[in-house]
Amino acid sequence: MTDVIVSCSTSLLGTAYATVLLLDVDRRSVRFLRLEPVPDEVARLMAKIPPSAPSATGDALSTRRPLFHRTLAEYLSDYPHLRAATEALGVRALAHLPLVAGGDVMGLLSLSWSEEQRFEPGERLFLATMAGQCALAVQRAELFEQKSEVASILQRAILPRRLPRSPLVRLAARYLPAEAGMDVGGDWYDAFYGPDDRLWFSVGDVAGHGAQAASVMGQLRNTIRATAYADLDPAAGLDVADRLLAYADDAAEDIAVATAIVASLDSTSGRVVWSNAGHPPPVLIRAGAPPVLVEDRHGPLLGVGHGGRTQGSTVLGPGDLILLYTDGLIENRDEALDIGLSRLLDAVTQSPALDGPNAVADHALASSLSGITRRDDLCLLVIQQPTAGT
Repeated sequence: MTDVIVSCSTSLLGTAYATVLLLDVDRRSVRFLRLEPVPDEVARLMAKIPPSAPSATGDALSTRRPLFHRTLAEYLSDYPHLRAATEALGVRALAHLPLVAGGDVMGLLSLSWSEEQRFEPGERLFLATMAGQCALAVQRAELFEQKSEVASILQRAILPRRLPRSPLVRLAARYLPAEAGMDVGGDWYDAFYGPDDRLWFSVGDVAGHGAQAASVMGQLRNTIRATAYADLDPAAGLDVADRLLAYADDAAEDIAVATAIVASLDSTSGRVVWSNAGHPPPVLIRAGAPPVLVEDRHGPLLGVGHGGRTQGSTVLGPGDLILLYTDGLIENRDEALDIGLSRLLDAVTQSPALDGPNAVADHALASSLSGITRRDDLCLLVIQQPTAGT
C-alpha cells in the first residue's frame, strides 16, 4: 500500500516529492521510502540542520495531526530555519500526514508540490483518508513480519543445532523454507544417540503453517526423543506421538495430523529398524546399485488415535545410504506425485552413494527443485554407513 501511494502520488496528486517515513518497532529510529531522491545540494543543506530543530515532520508526529502549508510563505513562517533547504528543493506547498493505526503512530506521509495549493476541506479529508489507509497497510505488514519472525525463531530453536558425529555413521541434513508468501511450517528432522548407543533419527511434517504448526512439531519431536530414551521401539514411539496429537486438548482444528518416520540404527551391525506413519517413502541407495523407494507403510497418519503400528528393518552395508525427506522436496501441485518421486530418484542416481551424504543431499536439492515453485518448506536427512577408511 505504501509503495502504491508513493509511486502514484505524482500522477494522481501532482506532487513533486513524496516520502513515507516509517518508525521502527522501538518508535525511535526511522527508515524512508522516497519516490524521488532530493538533489545533492538539498541533502547537504538538510544535513546542516540540527536534529533538535523544530520541523513539520516532528510536529505532525508529536501532535498526531496533519499539517498543511498552502504556500512557501506559510511554511517558512513556522520553520524559518528551513528556508535554504526548502527553497533549494523548489516546492511551494507541503502536507505532512501522520500515519496512525490503532492508536499507534506508524510513521509519516510527506507530500510536496511545485505550485501553491488551496487544500480545500474535501482535499484535506481525502489526503487524511489516504494516510489512514497507508497506516493500516504498514500495521498489517508489521504484524505479519512479527508473526513470521516468531515462527522462524521457534522453528530454528526446535531443529537440532548440530548433527551427531561418529566414525561409525555419516549424516547430512538440509532445511529450506517455503518461498515468499508462506509462513514457516511444521517440517522437522532429528538425529541423536539414545542410551543404548543406537542412532535414532526421525523426519516428519505437521499439517499447517506458522507458529502453531512449529509448536506442535516441537512437541512431536520431543515426544519421539522421550520414547527412545524410554527404550520403546520406533513403532511404539509413533503410537505414543499419535495419541499425544489425537487427544491433545489444545490442538488446533486445522493442525490435526502429521506424518513421520522414526528409525534406529545399530552402527556396529548396520541394522536399521523403522516405522512409517503415512510419510513419503525413504530412498535406499546401496553402494553400486540404483536407488529404490522403500514403500513399506506401518500405520496411518499421526493424530488419528490408531495404535498397534508395525515396523520394518534392513541392514546397511558399507557405503549404503538412506535419504529421508518431507513432501516439499517432491510435491508440485501442477503434477502427479509419482513425477516428483521419479525426479528425486533421477537426482540421487546422478550422485552415487559413495559420493557421501552431503553430496547426495545437495544434488537432491539442486536437481529435484529445478524449475519448481516451492509452496511448502522442506527438509531432508541423509544417513550413511561408512566404508572402511572413510
